[in-house]
Amino acid sequence: MKADAARIAAIARAWPADVRLVLLHGPDESTSRDMAGQVTAGLGAGMGGGITITELAGNTLRSDPQALMAAATSLSMFGDRELVRVDGLDDDALAAVEALLEGPPGHPVLAVAGSFKKGSKLLTLADKHPAIAACINYEASLRDAGRLLAEMAAPLGLRLDRGVPEALFESASGDRMIMRRELEKYALYKDASPQSPQQLTAEDLAALGIATGEAELFAPIAAITTGDVAQATDLIGRLPDGTAIPLLRALERRFAQLTQLRIEVDGGDTPAAVVESQGKAIFWKEKPIIIKALSLWTQPALAAAMGDILAAERAVKATGSLADLGAQQLLLDLTRRAAVAGSRGRSGPPRAPIET
Repeated sequence: MKADAARIAAIARAWPADVRLVLLHGPDESTSRDMAGQVTAGLGAGMGGGITITELAGNTLRSDPQALMAAATSLSMFGDRELVRVDGLDDDALAAVEALLEGPPGHPVLAVAGSFKKGSKLLTLADKHPAIAACINYEASLRDAGRLLAEMAAPLGLRLDRGVPEALFESASGDRMIMRRELEKYALYKDASPQSPQQLTAEDLAALGIATGEAELFAPIAAITTGDVAQATDLIGRLPDGTAIPLLRALERRFAQLTQLRIEVDGGDTPAAVVESQGKAIFWKEKPIIIKALSLWTQPALAAAMGDILAAERAVKATGSLADLGAQQLLLDLTRRAAVAGSRGRSGPPRAPIET
């Protein structure tokens, strides 16, 4: 059956026994993935953290339509409840979904898809079947920022001043997952909680670099993520004092974006096809850079890089400008990781942690 965001939020709090499949789809895949993360977190919290996730790629279900039902009815090795997560579900999975619905009760299934074609048989089934909760997500616009950001901020204990939602929305290019990550970090920065709500102001955004124009950071981010050591060395060396935090945060947003896009690449699509499928969500000047970066960074390498960036940011906050040199060392190290991957002609810069 068709479901809205409120219905999905309710399922995140308590998954109903009569729902076999939650399908999140539509042109705004960022929102769908963010919702999927909230559903997964809610299901895990409801089980006291005892949840096992079985991941399936949507493009594998065409050749093996019984795989979805098999995963949903498998016995848990440790006795925990399981969640079956399917990324990239498409019309070729119709037989797999039908087999799931006809099979015995089992683990809940959470699927994320893009936009279905007009007349899609799978979408028609999902919109009508009572055991499916199908939520379509459309791309938000700047005029939606106030409502959207307020809804995301409230559970974190944040109240947003005028202008703050719009600044966050524009900084993240409307990407809901990036906006949530930003709000989570600001909640930590403000020591906010639902029991002790805090006001998030434009001054707070400026303090952590979100309000700093990032046009001048485009070139160093491009050089770092594509392994251009000479260019990165030159650009990083010419950055003014106090730029470490804005650059680290902008780079983290880029790696978060690459992490999401890399899921599609790992599913079998080419980096170019993945980037082009994003349409205007990716600025045209950045597309060649992101395509190249996607060919260099694997999911484990991206996760390692983001962990190092967060550690460097904490070091800068703790020790001030003296840590800028450590941050610069990390930025150059990240560049070398990408360069090594490019020179070897394969994806996946090796992790080489450094102290910051």
